[in-house]
Amino acid sequence: MILVWSLTLLTTLSITSSIDVLVPIGTQAPDASFYPRITHPRQPQRLNLANKKPLHTNKFYTNPILGSGENPILAHPYVLLMNPTAPFGASISCTEQLALGNQIDSTRVKYFINVILKNIQCSATEFTAQNFQVTETDEPGFSLTIKMSQQGSQASVTMPIVRGMAYVTFEFNAATPRISTAHAILSVNGQTSGRITGKRFELALNNDQTWILYALHGDVTLELRENQLVGVQPITNVLRLAKKQSNALANSVLDTHAAVYSTGCQLKADVAGTKGTYTFLWERKGDLTVSLLHYTFAHHRQVMVSGSATATAIQTKSATKGPMVAYLGNVWIMAEDSLSTMGFLAPRAPAPQYEDHIVANLIKDINTGVNLGVSDYYFTGKAFHKYALLCLLAEYYRETTLLDKCIKTLEAGFDVLITGKNGNALKYDTTWYGLVSASGLAPSQELADFGNSYYNDHHYHWGYFVQTGAILAHLDPAYTPKMKNWVDFLIRDANNPSPQDTNFPQFRYFDWFSGHSWSQGLFESADGKDQESTSEEINFHYGLALWGLATNSATTQGLGRLMCAVAKRAIQTYFLMDSANTVMPKEFIANKVTGIFFENKADYATWFGANPEFIHGIQMLPSTPITEEVRLPKFVEEEWTTIVSKVVANAAGGWKSILYTNYAIINRGEAFNQLLTAPLDDGLTRTWALYWCATRPNTNDGTGTLPPPTVDPSSSTTSGPPVTGGGECTLPADAPCKTLASPGDINAGLGMYYDVSCNQGGVGCNHIKPNCRLCAKDPAVIDKPFRQCPSCV
Repeated sequence: MILVWSLTLLTTLSITSSIDVLVPIGTQAPDASFYPRITHPRQPQRLNLANKKPLHTNKFYTNPILGSGENPILAHPYVLLMNPTAPFGASISCTEQLALGNQIDSTRVKYFINVILKNIQCSATEFTAQNFQVTETDEPGFSLTIKMSQQGSQASVTMPIVRGMAYVTFEFNAATPRISTAHAILSVNGQTSGRITGKRFELALNNDQTWILYALHGDVTLELRENQLVGVQPITNVLRLAKKQSNALANSVLDTHAAVYSTGCQLKADVAGTKGTYTFLWERKGDLTVSLLHYTFAHHRQVMVSGSATATAIQTKSATKGPMVAYLGNVWIMAEDSLSTMGFLAPRAPAPQYEDHIVANLIKDINTGVNLGVSDYYFTGKAFHKYALLCLLAEYYRETTLLDKCIKTLEAGFDVLITGKNGNALKYDTTWYGLVSASGLAPSQELADFGNSYYNDHHYHWGYFVQTGAILAHLDPAYTPKMKNWVDFLIRDANNPSPQDTNFPQFRYFDWFSGHSWSQGLFESADGKDQESTSEEINFHYGLALWGLATNSATTQGLGRLMCAVAKRAIQTYFLMDSANTVMPKEFIANKVTGIFFENKADYATWFGANPEFIHGIQMLPSTPITEEVRLPKFVEEEWTTIVSKVVANAAGGWKSILYTNYAIINRGEAFNQLLTAPLDDGLTRTWALYWCATRPNTNDGTGTLPPPTVDPSSSTTSGPPVTGGGECTLPADAPCKTLASPGDINAGLGMYYDVSCNQGGVGCNHIKPNCRLCAKDPAVIDKPFRQCPSCV
């Protein structure tokens, strides 16, 4: 029923007891008869886990297990490289320097990139070749452990690498330390040569950096010679390196807390009503009586619960996410206090002056149909989704014949998918534990279907299908059992919330430390993982929440709502940059969007073209009810004024419709006028574009005049009684509309009358029979969305 779109959701939210949202969606393995097993053509390298388990494909640590292993590991703030040449060990970079790209105009540069240098290196004299293995990873993808060794020697150095670590840790076992640098060592503890014994060493370099080296388990003796600090004998000890701070207080904190270090993290997440919390439980080694010192990003600090961790004077810069501040605390609790309550449709009715245009296009779009042939998963997913949104509007406007047709079309398309009859049906990969398209598994086909077979973009692709499934479950609950298993497996592949589900990694795409997802899969990258379309990431989380709502799963719904909140905060902090942004580089903020956001750089570009409409539009689509909570009017106004307004007139193809749909956030009237005729994106119908504009929460309807509707103007919704021809109650014998109003319609304050203008469409038209028009008898539902009934009804 209209006007009760969010009642189920709000009723659910009235229950304030906290629920754990990290419970398994399922634990059963994918059916081998439906998801044939494959061994992935890209095998992990240098992997030696004690127990086989699901592997992350889209987290920060895939570089060392792909290809040569030489590409950087972005731990933030430290960037690590495994040296392919002497000294064979690990290099550490913490330059806090950005290189800027070419000027686009006087206000902005095309890109910024974090400068990586081998500021300090740690190795062992026994190592004569690069030889390392990844021996451990944690479930949520916060950490990995690398063990360096030498064949024929018992010497080894183990390095736990954790996102946000305040020191870089090396566990030496019968190995002789060698500390070196790409710069020059000026002194160690004030000495310029010779042996130094102790537990703390200050290495002053000629690049104005000083690094502190700690030994946790007793004194070590090191000799400064030939620009290296070398042990005089093998040691079994823990050495830790940190870049020295500029003030004494901060350095005293570094000294005090060097005795404990993190090796990984466990994740906890709970939702109670409109409040959600997520918790990092840091796994630690060393002196456990000492509080852990660990770096935060800006979005952590915005929501850190008082008392769970406390800020220190220690600060540095991350590669791409601005200032980092070290906090003290073994457990971080972060709270999002205003989780979205968004339902399937906008939280307000369309402005009445637009509704006849919407309904006329709804009739046209549903009758035109849609191609749901599954040729790929991205464009096909968009096709399913745009048609599903039409079904929602058919229900909203009580177009029962159209609704039935729409649902049948969607379900026929879904039947192909859930029976595996499409040519690129999904396969279960037993190497990386995931579902992949068959299309890219052949040699030299890695980028087929946007790299889906190599784990690119699953959250983008699956998000469209998950949301379509949610809409179908809402509109036709009887179909839910038929499709639920298939949709659940998509969710588990991209977003398995629990390590108890050992068939998929926990949160393949979502990086809880970064606050957003990474779309890049099994590809080496000199700049780390990347993400381009934040709006399609939000679409996945929103779809997850709707799927939980439609299938009565409070945990799935709560998880989707919490992830929407976390991602929204990160996106508004790092990706969508308004003029008040103090986190991102000032030379880059005027771009308004980051383009391709890597772990080590941001590039105002896309993977598919350099047009500004591409760069901005890919951060806008699809426009759904949740969009208004992410793209705020202040940001949209700045983005439109400075960039988008200057390119929209000549925007390529359907991108014009994307830009104008977004423009409706600040000027729905002008946007609506433009969208009556603008070429459409392949994931957008004209009906939905017009509906979305008409439901924007503003009264700025532009300066233009609304063009004549494509239906008879007499069918337009008005606030007063309709102008009629006098035959509304003396009806033709074959159209007894008044008597056809259902008990449910009558109870909702509705009636029905005969309206000849319905042959051209209109709000409530052709309900039950041609030219029968639903109307509002109850004043509370006049224009919501129905016109007032004639007095005789």
